[in-house]
Amino acid sequence: MKLDPKIHDWLLNRNLVGILDALPESSTRLVGGCVRNAIMGEEIGDIDLATQLEPVDVKALLEAADIKVVPTGIDHGTVTAVVNSEPFEITTLRKDVKTDGRRAVIAFTKDWAEDAQRRDFTINALYADKDGNVFDPTGQGLEDIKTRKFKFVGSADGRVQEDYLRILRYFRFLAWYGGSAKVDVDALRACRENRAGLSKLSSERIWMEIKKLLSAPDPSRAVHIMLTNEILPKVLPEAANAEGLGLLIALERREHLGVDPMLRLMSMSGRDEFALAGLSKRLKLSNDEKSRLLAWGGNRVPFSLDIDEKTLRQGIYASGPQTAYDRMIIRAAGEADVILSQSWAEKAKFALSWSIPVFPLQGRDLKKAGVKDGPEMGKILKALKELWIRSGFEASREKLLMALSIISSK
Repeated sequence: MKLDPKIHDWLLNRNLVGILDALPESSTRLVGGCVRNAIMGEEIGDIDLATQLEPVDVKALLEAADIKVVPTGIDHGTVTAVVNSEPFEITTLRKDVKTDGRRAVIAFTKDWAEDAQRRDFTINALYADKDGNVFDPTGQGLEDIKTRKFKFVGSADGRVQEDYLRILRYFRFLAWYGGSAKVDVDALRACRENRAGLSKLSSERIWMEIKKLLSAPDPSRAVHIMLTNEILPKVLPEAANAEGLGLLIALERREHLGVDPMLRLMSMSGRDEFALAGLSKRLKLSNDEKSRLLAWGGNRVPFSLDIDEKTLRQGIYASGPQTAYDRMIIRAAGEADVILSQSWAEKAKFALSWSIPVFPLQGRDLKKAGVKDGPEMGKILKALKELWIRSGFEASREKLLMALSIISSK
C-alpha cells in the first residue's frame, strides 16, 4: 500500500522532510498513529518516527543539520527533534528484554520486524517511508484496519502482561475507531482475564487513558463492554454507570454539545461527595478537575424547571456557572421526557452564557463612607451584598450606598 502525498500532504511537511533528509536514506520511517490514522482517513495528530540509528547518532546528525534535539527519553531510545517549534519524536528500533507489567528493559535493534513485535496492536505496527510506501511487518495491520477488528501483536496475553495499560489502550482505540465491528475474541479475553493487573498501574497513567477514552466521539459501546467484562469497576468503581454515559451522549447529539470528558465522568458517577473525593484522590485529578467534580457532587442550591428567571440567576450566582451547568446538563440527560430534557438543557446553556454581574461596592467605598476596618466592615459588606443579590443584582451602587447610610445610622 502507498499513501499518496497529493492526498496526504502532511507527508510533504517541510519540517518533517528536513529531518528525514538529515538522516541516512531508508534508516527512518514514520510510525504508529500518523500512519494508522492516514490509512483510516482520520485526523493526523503527532508525527512520530522510528529509526535504525541509535539516539546519539540521531542527535549528532540532526544537530549537524542545525536541527534542535531534546533528549526527552534518550535512555529508552527517544529524542525529540524540534523544527520551527514543531516537535517530532524519533525512537530507535527496540526489542523487549524483560517486562514486569509496568515497564520494560529494552535493547536496540535494526530489525523492523523485531520492533513491530514489541508494539501493542497490529494497527500501530505500521511504518511508512517518506514517499508514502506502507510497511506491515506483522502482516495483519492493514487487514485489521480494514475490518476494524483490532488485535494485539502476537500473543494477546503476552502483550497485556508486558504492560497492563494496554487493556485501557485497547478500549480507547475501540472507542475511537472500532465502530460497530465485532471485537476480537482473543483480545477481549486477554483484557478480561488480566484485569487484576490494572492495580499495578499508576493513577496518572490510568486517568490519562480514561480521559482519552472519554474524549472519543461516542465511547459508550467501549465503556459498556468494559462494564460487562468486569474491567470498568477495576478502574472506576465510583463511576461505573455506563447507562448514564449513554444518556449524556444522546443529549450531546440532540443539543449539539461539545465533548467534555469531565462531564461524561460525572454522568457515570453518583453525587456522593465521599465517593467523588475518593475518586479524585485515587486518580490524582488536577486541582481544576477535582474542584469541578467535587463542586458538582456537593452543590445543593435548588434548581427546578418552574423556577423564575430572577431565582435562576441567583442560583447560578451562588453555585458558579460551571457547577450550575454541570448539574442541569446531567439532569437533562437523565430526563426521559424530551420536552423537559430540552428545558433543562436550555437553562444549563443559559448558566454558561449569562454574564455574571460584579458587586458594585468594595471595602474602600465603605471606608470612604466612614466605616472602620475590621469585622464590622465585613459584616456590613456581606449584608449589602445579600441585599444586592435579593434585588436580582439590580440594586445600583447609589442605592446600596443609601442602604449603607441607613445601616450606619442605626
